[in-house]
Order: sequence, then C-alpha cells, then structure tokens
Amino acid sequence: MLSGKKKVFSKIMVFAVVLTLLLGLWTSSAAGAVTLEPNTKAVLELSREISRSKILLDEEITVTYRIKPNPIPATAVRQPQREIYLVIDTSGSMNFNLAGQTIQARSREKSRLDIVKEAALKFLDNLSGKSGVKVGLITYDDVARIVQSLTTNLNSVKSRVNALEANGGTNIGDGLRRAYYRLTDTRSTNENPIEKYLILLTDGEPTYHSTYRTYPYNFYFEDGNAPHFRGGGSYAWPEDKQYCYDVAERFIKQSGIKSYMIAFTEGSNANVLSEVATKAGGVYKRAVTSDALDRVYEEIYLDIVTDFSVEDVSFEETFPAGVEIVSVPAGFTVNGQKVKGSLGNINYTYNSSSRLYEANPIEFTIRLKGSVSGNYTLNSAKISYKDIDNNTETKNFENKTIEVIALQAPIRVDRTINGDEFLMDEEIVVNYTVTPEEFSIDPGLVPPSELIVKNVSFSEEFPEGLQVVSVSTDALNVAAGKVTGNLGDIVYRYDSTSRKYKASPVNFSIILKGTIGEYIIGEGNSSKVSYFDLDKVTKEKSFPELNARVVKFGQPGLEVVNIVKKGEVVDVTLKITLPKRTRYGELRIPVINDDGSLGKVRSSDTLITTVGGSSDVTVTEHTIRNLSIYKTHRAWLFAESVSGETSETDVITIFEGVNVN
Repeated sequence: MLSGKKKVFSKIMVFAVVLTLLLGLWTSSAAGAVTLEPNTKAVLELSREISRSKILLDEEITVTYRIKPNPIPATAVRQPQREIYLVIDTSGSMNFNLAGQTIQARSREKSRLDIVKEAALKFLDNLSGKSGVKVGLITYDDVARIVQSLTTNLNSVKSRVNALEANGGTNIGDGLRRAYYRLTDTRSTNENPIEKYLILLTDGEPTYHSTYRTYPYNFYFEDGNAPHFRGGGSYAWPEDKQYCYDVAERFIKQSGIKSYMIAFTEGSNANVLSEVATKAGGVYKRAVTSDALDRVYEEIYLDIVTDFSVEDVSFEETFPAGVEIVSVPAGFTVNGQKVKGSLGNINYTYNSSSRLYEANPIEFTIRLKGSVSGNYTLNSAKISYKDIDNNTETKNFENKTIEVIALQAPIRVDRTINGDEFLMDEEIVVNYTVTPEEFSIDPGLVPPSELIVKNVSFSEEFPEGLQVVSVSTDALNVAAGKVTGNLGDIVYRYDSTSRKYKASPVNFSIILKGTIGEYIIGEGNSSKVSYFDLDKVTKEKSFPELNARVVKFGQPGLEVVNIVKKGEVVDVTLKITLPKRTRYGELRIPVINDDGSLGKVRSSDTLITTVGGSSDVTVTEHTIRNLSIYKTHRAWLFAESVSGETSETDVITIFEGVNVN
C-alpha cells in the first residue's frame, strides 16, 4: 500500500542531495524563499534616544529604540516562483451559519461557505499583480476534486471559487493527498526555484477517508481520484483522523511544501486539525468570525509574499540598580532589572519601483524612572538575530547616560474605576492605591532601620450629582460630597538582604451613585494625598482624573477608522459603538433637505446596516464599499434601548469628495 509513497520519498531525498551539491556560489536565505549571493547580509542601523538625560528623583523618562534595515539590491537575490493550492471544505455543514445552525429561507444571513468565498477572493485579489505566482483550487467533501489546476490567471480561480457549492461529508486527508501530488508535479531547482504552499480550510473534523475498493480497505495514498471512501459520515472514525495524520506526516512534511491548516467556526475540532498541522510541519490557525478569517488569510498572504527575513530578532538590556523599569512593550518580560523581548522577524519584500528589497523599520519604547540619585550609564542594550545568511548575529545600541538628582520617598498614587458609563441605579466603584515603592540609598550611608513618611492624608470633593454611598475604611469621613481622612504613616523598613527600603501599599475604595450627567472625578487636582516626606517637605500627589457618565441610556459612537482608495472609488471602514442595554442600532445615510441642510429622518433616509446590541457595550466595524471619490459622503448612527429610549450621533463626514474644478 505504501510502495508509491516510498518511491516518491526516495526521489525527493535523491533530489535534495543533488540540490545541495549544486548550491555552490548561492546560499539559501533564512526564510527559504530566495537564494542570495555569497556574503550577502542584512545591514541593520541601530539608534536610540532618551527624552531627557537629567531628571529628578521619581521622574519618568522614555527611551526610544530604532532598528532601520538598509535595502538590499535585487542583483543579490534570486527570486523563486510560487505555487499555491487553496484546499477548501465544501461539506454539507458549510451551508450552516457560523453558529452551526440551518439558515432559514429568504434569510440574508451568510453561510460559512459564503464567508469563506469572500475571504478567499480577497486573498486572490491581494495576489493579483504579483509576478511568478500560480494558484490552484481543490475542494473536498466525501472525496477531493481538482477544481482548478495551477494557473497564473487568478480571475479563473476566482470564478471557480464563486461557483462552489456545499454537500456531503468531510474527507480532509483526501484534500491533502490531491494537493500534495499536484504541488509535486514540478520540482524546485537552483536554476528554477519554486516555493510551494498548501492552504487548507475546514469547519469540522474529518468524517471520511479514502481507501481501495476491496477489503481490507487500506488507505489510498496514490495519485488520482480515490477509488473508494469510508467513514463515520456525520462523526469521525479513528481511521478518518489517522488518514489525515498519515498523509500530512508521510507526504506533506517530507515534501517541503509549506502548509497552513485553518479551523473555521467555534465547532471546528481544534485538536485534530492542530495535530494535522504539526504532523505536516505546517502552521495551524483558527478563526471564529468572518473578520478573523480575513485576518488569517491576510497573515498567510504576508507570509507568502515576504521574500526573505531576518529571523528571531530579540532585544535584551540590563538596567543599572536605581533606574526603575516603569513599562515595556507588550510581550516583553521584566526579570529584576533585565528586560527581554521578541521583536519578531524583519521581512524583506521586493519594491519594483526602486528595484530593491526593503523592510519596515522597528521602533519601540521603554519607560524608566530614577529611584536613586546618581549618574547612570545605559550600556548593555543589544539585539540578536538570525541573519539572511543563516548566521546568528549580535549588535549593540549606543551608550546613553542619565543623571538622577535628589532624594525623596518614591510614592505613587493611582486609582481605577469600574467603567466609564453607568446607569442611574449602578454603583460606581473607585479603587485607590497609594504605593510606596522600594528604594536604596548611597551605600556609604548607614541605613536606619526605619524611614517614616508621616501623616498620609486623603481628601476629595466629588462633583455635584454624585453621591457617596460608602467607604471601605473607618479612617475616612464623609460629609456631603466630600471625603477626608488620615490614612496613617507609611513605614519603610530596611531589608538588609536587598539593601532596599520597602513598605506596604495603602488601598481603599469609595462607592458612588449618580444622577444623569457627565462627571470628571478629581478635576483640578481635587483628589489627592498629602504627606510629610523624607526630605522634610510636605508633598501632595493628585490622583488621575477619571471620567464617568451617568445615563438613562448611553450615547452611541461613530468614527472612521480606515479609508482605502481604489481608483475613483473608496472603501470606508467605520467603528460602531453601541451603549449598554441596546436592543439594536442603525447606521444610516442622512437626507439632504431642499435648503441643502442635512436631516436625520429615519422614515426617508437610507439604512446602511443594522447592528444588534447587548447588555454590555457593543463595538463592531462596518465597511461601506465603492463610494465615489467625487462626492462627499456622510452617515449617522441611531440606537434604541431594550426599554425603548433612543439615542443618536451627529451626522459625520466619512469621506470628503475630491474637487475636480
């Protein structure tokens, strides 16, 4: 049963050995997408700036780091062809909606297959105009079918995608098998490099597998149409899954084909498809909405069109004691004074205008605070990466110095609120924290066992319309709308092991309720603590202002988040925000009155779309497509609550027409 597979694998191994011997003067790039001239490396220019080099104790500064990749000439790069097969599930369940339910007759709701078609068409549109790209289409239900062989005519592929219909079971393994043989019809050589991609999508687990016609119904691994299929039909047999695993591991993984396995909708069996991706040496992705599916295909597109990469770029810097790390980029880690983080890959793509391979620069920031007076040199910042010639490199940022002046207790105040919009009967909870941060002193000093920040007092007068319901500590007194009290002393105790002073934070909360209105809590520094500091000076620190809106029914929001121009038309993406307890919202085009003014008249203006609300704030996006650039376009948003109240936005201009005069 496996003799055909063994022959194919043997041929692949022989070809790999021959190809290795032929790579004399040219080397593979790190991404494997192109070959490069000998000694071709990425030149990365590193720089960093400090917002201020001399700061007061406890004052924050920003360090901005920049990595600028220099362009690489096209003459140093040999570009491959690209062959891509879209392998799409057309089983009967693809006729369901995203929730896995039957779509009612005359419903305008989109099926899973409708959404997949739209995402695949966008993917093909992105590929349009890319040279050296061929795309084919395979579908699978009970068995797989070659709907469109590899072609550079992407319009032909789009026509085939548009015509897809759903029926039958789910034979994922057969889709993989057919794609493998079609992608191995051609061979990649040093003289004619070809990069091959398989992008499979399913909305469920496998329920069929391909076999020979006769008992014992061994798995069918050869080329061509499957002679027979068996399986659970509406559920997965173990053989259905194993067939997928075997095709993925024995064929796809050994072939060098780069594969992507996409699980679509909540009902997808993530474990099975994830295991298929692992055995194929590929990438597993999951999408549960149409927008998420668009993003998945966009990520795959960017991966395919990236010609080569500087890979695994990582940053590391150890800051000197006395310089506190306030914030780092998302995904970075802080271990003591050491900051480490991944910056991903630097992806080079070909710019036909400049005839250069170019990559986007990287910029990120780290926030610091001086916690001890003195002079500091930042001299350990570096990046490491796998260069485009596959060698690991390390590069250092330039040194910078900081001077921190004066000594005072590093006390931080902060507070949070449990929302920004509240209903009349809802509690507004404000949580306060006074944080005495640890610090050290000049090692030449004899540290006392205790340092006391005395008489930490709190006061806040709340705006009229907000009523204080309760406070969390007896130390606070409430008189009308004002809360005051002495929170005691902050006692810093010296830790001989770390040689730093440490103290416990002070936490308390105030609960409010309000009448309808908009409030700034703490406006004009009206929420503050005062204390007698270590330098014998009375200090004040104000809590940050908080915004709270008390409503019977909230205000919807509408804003433009993206405009994409396409010749004489534009696509405008709007962000729609519906308040709590909204039954529904309507995005509408205003009417133009006889005098030229704009009117919001639901009975006569144009409804663009309806958006369902919920008990919580609802945020979504909607794209209005193909608007003429020669006209000015406007919209407004209407919302109705579950109890019948209404609210609406002003009319906003979503695109200003081009003046052709």
